[in-house]
Amino acid sequence: MTMYLKNGLSACMGLWFLVSPWVFGFEAQTNAFFICVLLGSVQFVGSLLALGKSGKRVWQNWLCLLIGAFFILFPNVFHVELMAYFLFVVLGFLTILINYANLYADEQ
Repeated sequence: MTMYLKNGLSACMGLWFLVSPWVFGFEAQTNAFFICVLLGSVQFVGSLLALGKSGKRVWQNWLCLLIGAFFILFPNVFHVELMAYFLFVVLGFLTILINYANLYADEQ
């Protein structure tokens, strides 16, 4: 997979985290709503800024990796339904893997 594809997938996951409060109906939980919107937006923008970049010095990939780690913890902090729990954990883990692969890929 090229860096563009990996960062594009990470950006798509950021969009998913951004819209997930409306999809799962927890927009009434103010803290969970704002955290999802804020971190999903940051992941989306960070992934777009990292398009085509790889290596340990790309701060956007580090940022997205940390956001992925937070989204694994998110459903434990804010109690969400089972399907949301599953998707947050799986997509958070995939975010970590994709950005880790970008950080430790051969620099071009």
